[in-house]
This record gives sequence, C-alpha cells and structure tokens, in this order.
Amino acid sequence: MGRGVPGPGCDVGAGAPSVAARPAARGRDRQAAQRDPGRYEARRGTVKVLAEQVEGRLRELRLHSPALGREVSVSILTPSGWRPELRYPVLYLLHGSSDDNQCWTKHTDIVERTADAGFLVVMPDGGRLGFYHDWQVPDRQGTVPHWERFHLDELMPHVESAYRASDVRMALGISMGGFGALRYAIRRPGLFRAVASLSGLVHLTRPGIGGLLALLSIREGLLPGRIWGSRRRNFANWEANDPFLHAAELRGTPVFLSAGDGKKQPGEETVPGMGRIERNSRAANEEFAERLRAEGVRVTTNFTGGTHFWDTWRSHLDTVWPHVRTVLSEPTG
Repeated sequence: MGRGVPGPGCDVGAGAPSVAARPAARGRDRQAAQRDPGRYEARRGTVKVLAEQVEGRLRELRLHSPALGREVSVSILTPSGWRPELRYPVLYLLHGSSDDNQCWTKHTDIVERTADAGFLVVMPDGGRLGFYHDWQVPDRQGTVPHWERFHLDELMPHVESAYRASDVRMALGISMGGFGALRYAIRRPGLFRAVASLSGLVHLTRPGIGGLLALLSIREGLLPGRIWGSRRRNFANWEANDPFLHAAELRGTPVFLSAGDGKKQPGEETVPGMGRIERNSRAANEEFAERLRAEGVRVTTNFTGGTHFWDTWRSHLDTVWPHVRTVLSEPTG
C-alpha cells in the first residue's frame, strides 16, 4: 500500500507437478482447465528473463509473462552461500495495493533478517490493484492480467527451476497481499505449508468493502467493478473469492493473522485515514479467526495497537518471524 492511500486490508467491515501438492488440488486444476482451456497452456509456457540486476544476495528481475501479456518485476533474495545442487524452502511475500514488489526492501529489514535464514525469498509484483486474481477484462495498462496464473503457474515453476526452490513454501502478505496469501492457499490446497496475513482483507463480502474497492479503483484510474464485476449483479463472484466464506478450505494449513486497533502508537508515522481502516480490519480479522477455529483450522493471532501502515507491519513481521523460520526450517536436499 502506498503512502496516504487506503490499502485493501481495510476490512471495513510448466506444468509443474510440484506446484499442485495434493490430488485434490490437481483435480481442481483439471476442472479449472475444462472451464478455461488456456490455463494449462499457461502452465506449459514459461516466463522469459529480460534483465537481471544482482547486488549481493538481492536479484531484481525483469520478466515477460505470457499470463500477464506484458513485462513484470520480481525481487528475489537467495540464501547466503546458495548452492545449485541443493534445494531451498521459499517464502513468498505479497505486497498491498498502490505498491509494488520493492516495498519489502524499501520499508523492512528483509535483507538483513534473512542473511542466515537458509531459504529463498520471492517478492513478486502483484499490480497496484491486481488482487491476486485472474482478471477477465483489461486493466489500466491495456492487457488482461492473470495474476494467479503468473504467480503460481509461471513464476513458481521458474523459481523452482532457476533457483532450486523446494516444495516447502510459505506465503505472507500485507493488506491486499494478505488477501492474496489466503486466496492462493484456498485455491490450491497443500501448496503452502502455512500462510500469514498482516492487516489483510479477509472478508470480501463484508458490508462496506464494495464502496472501499470502488474508491480504490477510482484512485487507480479504473472503473469500479473491474476485478469481480458489479457487487450487485455479480455477487456470486464476490462470494467465490471471499476467504471468510471458504475458511474450511484452509484446514491443514496453519494460518497467522495480525491487525492493529487503529490507534497510533508512540513514534509511529501519522497517515490520514489509516487508523479507521485498521480498526475495521481488526474487527474483520477477529471474526475470521473465530470462523477458522470453528472450522478446525489452526490459527495464531497477533492483535495489537497500531494503524494500517508500515510501522505496524514491521512490528507484526517481528512477531510472525519465528513462525516463518519454523515453517521453512524443514531440511531439503
């Protein structure tokens, strides 16, 4: 999420066999392929590396994605002493709205905190308002972006091939990226060993969300309803993509949720509107945590003070980090 711009965590309110870890996920993919024949075509395709800038462990890639129909940026942190004969666990970091993949290196200490971690960190672009979804209409860049297809069916196999990533994966996102982490885990059961959502949008059909997304769309130069269609006429599509309504699909995948209370903490930067946004996100995340527990999902929560901004997220990243290291500590060879 960008400075001063409400992020969607404000809950007012190629065919790579390793990517589909469970038979249920493979069956779901086959059904999806019947509905969308281009799905497996994308899985057979590959991204093309156009440029790579290396600075120590950090690699800034410029790729061409068939699924997006355009160029896209990805940041990757390799483990210290990376060796091509080994396989490495991988953490996917998903950014919020009005932001890009470089927010993690700009606003957090992700480079320093992973110096001895022993796993890969992949930070892909997800669009300023892409919502980790395969769009059906063009966005402001003029192409029809299939973000899920790019991330899971193109980028993930590329990371496994070029950087020796294993099938030990975790997804962590903030705001819109928290929604993305949950959505991907729901859509592809078994793909991730765990997911973490920091101030994430967890209840898409909660009252007030339609108006929020309309506002965000207008700020990004888009007509409201471009992502899932009109809320009034296409409500079933909103329901199909709502993590809250599909909480049971997360059984077997540990979930970490965090949110602030909307109150500015000592030393925090003041950004207008971020307190109200985080208060609503907190309420929705508390409801979601209760629903997850009722569905038998293992959930850990971290509800603290703070607003919908990087000061809070840096603190919550500190809290979730032991969970990240535990999940990604499984030996690989």
